[in-house]
Amino acid sequence: MRLISRSILREIWPPFLLGFAAYTFILLIRTILLLADFAVRRSAPFREVGLLVLLSLPWIAVLTLPMAFLLGVLIGLGRLGGDSELTALGACGVGPSSLYRPLFAAAGVASAAVLVLYNLVLPPANEALQTSMARVAATSIVNVVTPRTFREPRPGIMFFFDRVAPDGRSFEGVFLKLGDEDDPPNRVIVARRGGLALEGDRLWLDLVESTVHEVDPEDPTRYRSTRNSSQRLLLAGESFNRPGTRVLIQRGLRSQTLPELWRAAHRLPAADPDRRLAWVEIHKKFAIPFACVAFVFVGVPLGRRLRRGGRGGSFALSLLILLVYYLLLSSGETWAQEGRIHAALAIWLPNALLLLLGAVAILWKPGGRVPAAPLAVLPQDAAPSPARSSVRVAGTAATPSRVRMIPLADRYVLARFLVALALVLSSALLLAAVVDYADKLDEVARHRPSAGVLLGYYRFFLVSILLQISPFAVLLATLVGLGMFSKNNEDTAFKASGVSLARLAAPVLVLSCLFAVGAFLMGEYVLPIAEQKQARYRNLIYGRPSDYGIRTAAERNWYLARDGRIWFREESDPERNSLLSVAVFERDAEFQLVERTTAREAVWDGARWRLRDGWERTFEGEAQASYRAFREEPIAGDPPKAVTAARRRPEEMRFRELERLTRRLAAGGYPTASLETALQAKLAQPALLPIMALLAVPFAFRVGRRGALAGVGVGLVLGILALIAAAFMTKLGEVGALPPALAAWSPNVLFGLAGWWFLLRLRT
Repeated sequence: MRLISRSILREIWPPFLLGFAAYTFILLIRTILLLADFAVRRSAPFREVGLLVLLSLPWIAVLTLPMAFLLGVLIGLGRLGGDSELTALGACGVGPSSLYRPLFAAAGVASAAVLVLYNLVLPPANEALQTSMARVAATSIVNVVTPRTFREPRPGIMFFFDRVAPDGRSFEGVFLKLGDEDDPPNRVIVARRGGLALEGDRLWLDLVESTVHEVDPEDPTRYRSTRNSSQRLLLAGESFNRPGTRVLIQRGLRSQTLPELWRAAHRLPAADPDRRLAWVEIHKKFAIPFACVAFVFVGVPLGRRLRRGGRGGSFALSLLILLVYYLLLSSGETWAQEGRIHAALAIWLPNALLLLLGAVAILWKPGGRVPAAPLAVLPQDAAPSPARSSVRVAGTAATPSRVRMIPLADRYVLARFLVALALVLSSALLLAAVVDYADKLDEVARHRPSAGVLLGYYRFFLVSILLQISPFAVLLATLVGLGMFSKNNEDTAFKASGVSLARLAAPVLVLSCLFAVGAFLMGEYVLPIAEQKQARYRNLIYGRPSDYGIRTAAERNWYLARDGRIWFREESDPERNSLLSVAVFERDAEFQLVERTTAREAVWDGARWRLRDGWERTFEGEAQASYRAFREEPIAGDPPKAVTAARRRPEEMRFRELERLTRRLAAGGYPTASLETALQAKLAQPALLPIMALLAVPFAFRVGRRGALAGVGVGLVLGILALIAAAFMTKLGEVGALPPALAAWSPNVLFGLAGWWFLLRLRT
């Protein structure tokens, strides 16, 4: 290999590797959080969790390999152009072909790697991942319903339980209502313990010490109760698929190999949408690997023209190209599945446009520019002209007073930090949106949601992603922004002027504290609404009612009172403060039914409920102890506003709301470790932003002389450690293995002390 070719490959190799690692880590963030839940809360073996991580990598690598290759080409050639090395090569008679030969060879290797991953590794990996995720997920009750909430795992079963057992796979205090969602609770089951079991493609609910209670709705005096030492109910048949989670057992077209797709494309009828999907997948298996070659074709001329734009300009340009490419690819895939255009044209259109853009960039020659007139060099003692003086004075006067309050050096530091932060956040959000849209592409083609629904979903989806990645983004931006001072020896100049490195990093730390306050306010006032809106828009994309999986109509009819009794009503009348067709269930310490009351109506009189036209039945064990009918009966209970309120997840609640709920449940004697951990995390997670900045400062000045890429590498390692530590500590707090405050704040304390220790050892 020629010396020039080796030099060019050495330039693109480091940014390619770091870009691949960074993009892959960003896409793995949610997977790591999910697998931490599997390992801690669901007691999944670490071997199985590691297997899930390994199986998640192929589909991510198929996307991130072409992205990283484009980034490597632009940054590598941008560095050569910025240091005028390309100009020197041209002056020595080295033509553009010397650039294209090694890059096309590298693109061929990258394309072959993507081709192998897409055609040989990805199909079996996807099938194994779906099956493994379904198996692990189905054996945990957390996937079906959270404690002390009412959920409908399938039509005909309303499910409630009091607490999760320490093993994370069984639960205590089961309450089931059987029958259609429109029917009153004529048949209910109470059980002391329960668990889930996955056998083949069927998910079973196993109950221990259960009692079935049945009443004749036509004649309430006819009642039957049956005690069982064990009982089994079928929760799901062919597949287990909870709302919002794509965990399917059956093998779809996207998990098939190329020969299988080819047979499906020729076997299915011409009008079948699956036939179009098969052709889309066939063309994608070749078009996406070819993107590496297309990126070289457009990246070389653009990289040569970046000149002094630096790595930041290369990074921004790569984001723009990737955004256009994946938007065209996703849109073309949707159009092909809908039958608007042919699959080949839809999938190959982004590559064709990149080739066209590259040809235009190669052939385009910038016109000669009229050289500016040389400026007269004034002697040092010569006074400036009145015009220049007026311009300087006017420019000084035009500077906003609030900006002048920030010292010039601080503005200089913050400018570098904010540029790096903007690039990191934009790339992470772009990746998250591209991958999520690719995951939902089949549903978009099938249900054709409006553009307003898609834009609404991603507007709120990116809010939650932004809060998740903000600590990692601050860490990386601090490493890159401050590392540039060390690379350019500017930190030495500041130290020679009496400015310490700690003082140099002070504006970044102060701004990260302000960002932490902003993150808390977003989590308090924006995220709760965003989570609810996101779920509703996602349901519309999947062709469901907007409130599907949030709380169905049947689920909203159930309520757990403060005294532990379970209430049911078919309808509520807010104007009269009344509930229609009411049933109240009271259980003892062994979770057996001790009293059951049914009434035609319940009216709130300001202090208690008055039940009208109903009956009351008491029990001793499974045997009936007494029965009586009544015209009107007072009963204590929560006010109408509490009964009709919807129970929300912790991330959908504000700090004070979650605090009040936690205090109320704790007063009732129920375990609140998960809620208390979530409450502490609402404060600890935003506080992690300045901690990450503090941790990054000493590393930025230590590795900064090796360039921004070294800072990115260090940031990846630190970010992975911080994310894994925070995820596992939080899950340990949720299951009660650690005190909630310790679980939520221990990552902050550990990484804060580490950052302070490294900063003290830094010669500032």
